[in-house]
Amino acid sequence: MPPPAGQNPNDAVVKQIQAAWDEAQMQLQVLREQVDHLTNLAQTKVASNLLERDMDRAYRDLGEAVWAEVSKGRLQLGNNLTTVRKSLEVVTQKIQAQNASINDLLAEGAEIAKRLQEKMSAASKSVAPALKKR
Repeated sequence: MPPPAGQNPNDAVVKQIQAAWDEAQMQLQVLREQVDHLTNLAQTKVASNLLERDMDRAYRDLGEAVWAEVSKGRLQLGNNLTTVRKSLEVVTQKIQAQNASINDLLAEGAEIAKRLQEKMSAASKSVAPALKKR
């Protein structure tokens, strides 16, 4: 399309370039705003996750403290917490049994290592005189 009379063809090209530049700057501004918004959203989510983790830790600590008091007989749980108490007792017994099993396995391993050491020591003693005879 030819430029209107009295107008330089370069002026029309410059106006098109300027319009495209202005449009690109507007799109960039919108993109920056979206990135800022998403950054704020992500930071808020991270902060929320940290607070939830802190809350979980606080509940765990509270539960452990309460259970310690219940186990020592210093605190009585209400009837509505009977199932929770029984569940904790079962888990506690399982943990104690597992710990005893681990201790037994460790003791058995130590005994096996001791016997192996004694056998190796005895074998090296019987080899030493044979080597001296040569």
